[in-house]
Amino acid sequence: MKTKEVLRILNLFIFWVLFLSLIIILADKVLPYKPSFPYFKELPKYGLPKYLSSLANFDGVHYLTIARKGYIGTDFIQAFFPLYPLSMRLANNIIQNYLLSGVVLSHLFALFSFYSFYYLVKMDHDKKTAWLALIIFATFISSFYLRSLYNESLFLTLIFSSFIATRKKKYLLAGVLGGLASATRIVGIFIFPSLLLLIFLHDRKKWHAYFAVAIPSILGLLIYMIYLKWQFGDYLYFFHVQEKFGASRQTQLVLYPQVIYRYFKIFMTVRPIDLKYYAYVQEFLVSLFALGVLVAASLKNFFKKNKNKIDWSYLLFAFLAYFLPPLTGNFSSMPRYVLACFPLFIYLAVFLEKRKQLKFIYLTISLIFLIINLILFTEGYWVA
Repeated sequence: MKTKEVLRILNLFIFWVLFLSLIIILADKVLPYKPSFPYFKELPKYGLPKYLSSLANFDGVHYLTIARKGYIGTDFIQAFFPLYPLSMRLANNIIQNYLLSGVVLSHLFALFSFYSFYYLVKMDHDKKTAWLALIIFATFISSFYLRSLYNESLFLTLIFSSFIATRKKKYLLAGVLGGLASATRIVGIFIFPSLLLLIFLHDRKKWHAYFAVAIPSILGLLIYMIYLKWQFGDYLYFFHVQEKFGASRQTQLVLYPQVIYRYFKIFMTVRPIDLKYYAYVQEFLVSLFALGVLVAASLKNFFKKNKNKIDWSYLLFAFLAYFLPPLTGNFSSMPRYVLACFPLFIYLAVFLEKRKQLKFIYLTISLIFLIINLILFTEGYWVA
């Protein structure tokens, strides 16, 4: 990557951070603060201004608890995987403030995710497409989670870097990065089949590559499962506590058409003037939109032979990451989860690149909902 590209991405990142910070500062003037998540009274104790402490809303408070106390003594936080809070704990040895440690780490990983995503896209597409894909990624309606006390930015950095390492034939490194991803989020385990497919498509004769990638890439999840069995007597405890968090999640698997049907019932019963209705509509529409884009990208791969095809291994990862969360019975958090379905940003960049008016309309709508969602998140209203 050339110096000019590095600086351009850095400038975009700085502008993105400043813009989102300004929205947070102004959020109080739009909505009253009505936190709907537990332990919100703990956040002011860290002594940070609201434009920083609000980054720990919702799941952030659970990561703070894990970073400070570990998994023992607090019920149900075992649903959150260990690598991100462990990183916070290590950073706290230097920074001496758990919340600030999380903020610093999330911003660093968000910057790394910008660079690694751009680099990954540029391996198959030209600079203009890679830049537009990054813009679409940065302005997506839930991109603010990348700098919040969530594991999104760490996870995506590891996923992008693992794919890059495999493309560079650094297979052991790719496996290690994949293993770290599987210790960050459950869908990280899907890097395992995706990297194997990537090797098969690009370097299938190197049999040692399969083993170099396969073994390390499952270790993160495996180690966490062994820990859960040791401490709580259940290898799948992270899954079995999901329904305890509400949001209508359940441990009995639900088929995708059933989830669609449930949402039509919700739309008929929830008051349209309620902000919960906004959340339901958004997660439903974003879920269908993301699936539609991924299907369109796959069909393009099948029927059109050109340089703008998206690697099948990326699409495999995206589809697996997409379909796992709804198995718990709903589309809750899907506006955030689809950040991991990164081929949709690549396809949108390819599709919109030469359609200037449509590109302007899409980016404008996405930016508007990014602002709305960030205001809601900042003031304690559920988004994703």
